[in-house]
Amino acid sequence: MPRVSPRWPAVSMILIFIISSGAPVIAQGVGLPDASIHIDWLDEDGDGEAEHAYIIEFSEAPIPSDWKIEVLHSDSNGTSLGNWTFRWGDANYSLEPVNSTHFRIVAPTNISFGDSIEIEVWMESGGVPSTTRTVDVTIWNQPIADHEITVTTDWSLRHQIENQSSEEYLLEFTGQGWQQRSDGLLIHDELGSGTLTIDEVSDDGSNILIVLDLNRIWLNETMVGEELTSQIFEMAGAGNMTITDDTDGNMTISASVVDAYILRSMIDGTIEEQLRLEANGNLNITNVDENEEMYIDAEISLLLVELHDVDGVRVLEHTEFQATGELEIQSSGSYIYVDLEQLIVLERYENGEMVLQHDKTYGDGTFFFSDTNDENASIVIDGEVILLHQETENGTKVADTIHIDADITGATTGDFGLWRRIEDSGQSANSTGQMWEVNRIHQEDWLNLTGGGLLEGMGPSQTYNETWDHEVIYENYTNRTIYYSWYEQSNDPSQGEEWPPNSPIPVEEVNTTEEDDSGLGDINISRETGLAPAELLIGDNLGLYSGDLMSLELTANSYQSYTRDGHTMDVTSWSGTYLSEQSTASGLVINEGILAGLVAEVSREVYLDLNTTEDAWFWENQSLERVLSPNIVTAGENTPPTIVEVRLQEDRVLNEGGNLVHIEVEISDPDWNMREVNVDLSTLGLGTIQLNDIGQEGDIMVHDDNFTGSFVYFGTDSGNISVSVIAEDVWTSTTENASLEVVHRAPRLVDFTLSQEQAERGENVTVTIKAFDSLPITSVEIDLIAEGGELFPLTDDGGGYWSGVVNIPETVSPGDIYLPVKVMDSGGGWSILTHLNLPSSVAGVGGDAWDAPTASIPALLIENNGPVISDFRILKDGLEVQEIIIPDVGDGSSNYVLTVNATDHDSITVVQGRLRMLAPVGQDTTWQTMRDDGQQGDEIAGDGVYSIQVTVREGLPVDSLVLDFRGIDVYLQSTDPVFEATVELSDKEVDPLTNPTDALGDWGSTVMIVLIILGFVMLGGGVAIVVLMRRGGSLDEQLGLNSDFQKEL
Repeated sequence: MPRVSPRWPAVSMILIFIISSGAPVIAQGVGLPDASIHIDWLDEDGDGEAEHAYIIEFSEAPIPSDWKIEVLHSDSNGTSLGNWTFRWGDANYSLEPVNSTHFRIVAPTNISFGDSIEIEVWMESGGVPSTTRTVDVTIWNQPIADHEITVTTDWSLRHQIENQSSEEYLLEFTGQGWQQRSDGLLIHDELGSGTLTIDEVSDDGSNILIVLDLNRIWLNETMVGEELTSQIFEMAGAGNMTITDDTDGNMTISASVVDAYILRSMIDGTIEEQLRLEANGNLNITNVDENEEMYIDAEISLLLVELHDVDGVRVLEHTEFQATGELEIQSSGSYIYVDLEQLIVLERYENGEMVLQHDKTYGDGTFFFSDTNDENASIVIDGEVILLHQETENGTKVADTIHIDADITGATTGDFGLWRRIEDSGQSANSTGQMWEVNRIHQEDWLNLTGGGLLEGMGPSQTYNETWDHEVIYENYTNRTIYYSWYEQSNDPSQGEEWPPNSPIPVEEVNTTEEDDSGLGDINISRETGLAPAELLIGDNLGLYSGDLMSLELTANSYQSYTRDGHTMDVTSWSGTYLSEQSTASGLVINEGILAGLVAEVSREVYLDLNTTEDAWFWENQSLERVLSPNIVTAGENTPPTIVEVRLQEDRVLNEGGNLVHIEVEISDPDWNMREVNVDLSTLGLGTIQLNDIGQEGDIMVHDDNFTGSFVYFGTDSGNISVSVIAEDVWTSTTENASLEVVHRAPRLVDFTLSQEQAERGENVTVTIKAFDSLPITSVEIDLIAEGGELFPLTDDGGGYWSGVVNIPETVSPGDIYLPVKVMDSGGGWSILTHLNLPSSVAGVGGDAWDAPTASIPALLIENNGPVISDFRILKDGLEVQEIIIPDVGDGSSNYVLTVNATDHDSITVVQGRLRMLAPVGQDTTWQTMRDDGQQGDEIAGDGVYSIQVTVREGLPVDSLVLDFRGIDVYLQSTDPVFEATVELSDKEVDPLTNPTDALGDWGSTVMIVLIILGFVMLGGGVAIVVLMRRGGSLDEQLGLNSDFQKEL
């Protein structure tokens, strides 16, 4: 605000001296000038504090030496803080000229809330003061007297940061406020709704856009005198979140924010901040370039972030992410597909310590690869990710499984695979002998090249490697392998074991929490505040410097009239700036009566240049809506209140303490002088409760004429119960009856026992429960319909106990299951329960109030047995045989198919066989994967019969082999014990006439083949011989009997 300096140059002093010298003549002809007193509480010396100063304005230039100013300063208790007389030229308390008609005085005291200052302007020779003014000190927009008012307000806060990135925070609010001063305590509330938009664009172009519809924005401030003792700012709502990133392709996350909660509070000096954001939605990533295409499509079932800070210290940090998705990668000649059935990331820290952690990746997939070299030789790899399962809980690894199987075709043929899993856990010693908890991780990988060789280094060969890794289970260690052993079968076989030194190594705890450099939205613009006169008069200059960021200097301009509640009030119009020409405010303040000092209207437009990269804007319009106290309506003018509607937010009352009920009463009161609304609940035995319309106890909006209160009914009555509603204003009251629907609360469980802690599917389990209800319980059932079972009724044993036998259905999934209990009472109330009601501290029937603590019923562990293997068979060319014939040396190998039948309650992931000497070279003890896809020897896909082709090498010893077979289900449970089948390896001959196919395939002798052909020809008749003879040459030559054969004969 532009001001004239009180330090005038010499010419001004000469002017005043001349005026002063000629004053007697002017006084004789004109008379004494009129005087007025203005406060001038401005910061003149730049220390951020307003001076205790006043401006004395004369209607015309006075003779300064003829005047004196008397000032008396008292505190809120009436105790004098000092009195002073200001005169022209006084060495200590002098009248300082501002111009020829304005003089300024500065009192030597500081002002405080509740103080009173009396200023009198005297002629030195006068008997009475020319003018006086009493200034009562209050806080801006806070009348000194007890009062209660409501306001309507809308405001917007925009915070923007521009550096390498662009960040914008926009918060918009519309609502109502309520303010009450009583016995020196002032409470100010604002409750409404709005929107919050957060838009962040990083320097690489990625963008985060969050738009929230806030159904609740609440601001609460409490002051004792001029001290702010508490401030609470709370936001809650839902909306949408979009994250895009085009740096590596196109990534888009579209999520619905189902629950957002933000809190910032200061209570007795303690600053607290909370954030909770819960969302779900979709994740889509597309990355396409000239070499590769990648697509990710995921469904996010849960995205949860919770933060809680107290005085800058993080006391809670919770992040949780749950999703399922699909990944596809395509490039020239290759394709990868991964189906993630579960993706879980969970971390929870309390007071800096991790209390909960869970990471899980679970899925499967396929992959394909093909390539052609410069010699036009090609290779194709077609594989399957049978299982991918990585999991840690509370910093401990509990799963490390990957199972890959692939076939190689083309210029080189064969197969390869990898199977890694945790076989067991226990203790193991490291290199120093110290014992550690470890996972024993068993890994098998193999590569069998069975044909081809057209590619260099890719001829027939077999490699099989088996490792055992003793790995410390704790994730917060590095170098976690403390023991390692291996066994390799290949052209260069090896085996051995190692104890790696310096293992394990603990990870040093490093606080990686970084300060939020942007601080987007972390700006608290509280409105201007400071000490002010209760009555603001024209010409007053006031500086309000007590706000954190907003300091306002204003001037009172004119007097106006303002009408509210049908009554007209005198107000002062004012305007000012927030120490910047770009930031202004203007409004009206009541200047008389008990509400003097209350702002009736205000409009603010504030720009804050926080630093070179950070700006903020604040816009607001606020106006007085209602004056609830003191009363400004007479008894003759008053209109009695009308009860418009009585309703329950919960629609009905549950007896026996079944719910917390919020009763709402809508009132119509044109005079806006309601005092209280009460509901007489004597018919429910609860007495009278008082409702409120200030946003408390379930009240949704401040002063929307809907009064709200809450209660819990512990009685047992039901039906339509009549209650009395009393609406009372300042002068009269209105009473009406309303009917509330009371219904029976459903029965509860108080005890639940099982005859055993675990069971197999198909097994019977005895269940005993105790139910409670004020009405007789008519039936109790175990409801397993959702699990593929049925309803199992229990028998009344007396004393509230019921028991019966439950058959566990075959379709139930293994693991913990809570058997749902369906309980029904004689009033028709029923519920399906899996929790117990614990004793409540609230007295009521049964001691089980609606908010009583609960606990889950005991879980029944459904055991999971591995797949059942049966019906081992040996097939040769589709026919079942009882033994395997070993080819003679030189006859080549022969092929057989081994099959088993596998069944399981759950999906079977894989069936395998350990084939001893029938396995490929070097894989005697390796588990070989069998097929049920109708290929490579398997007859019918998906029939539960698993098959594997075996090649019987020539020269194997005659023996009885015991083969092992097992299945693994989707829960990683394997057949235990493994299924054993005995196979006889025989070298007996096969009659070619009874089994000519076997003779041809197994003997492979040229002589035998020729003789058989000859026999068939001769048996075929003379026609065949004549045809052969016409070819010319001897019969031996025509039949292909060469000289070598003749020599052998």
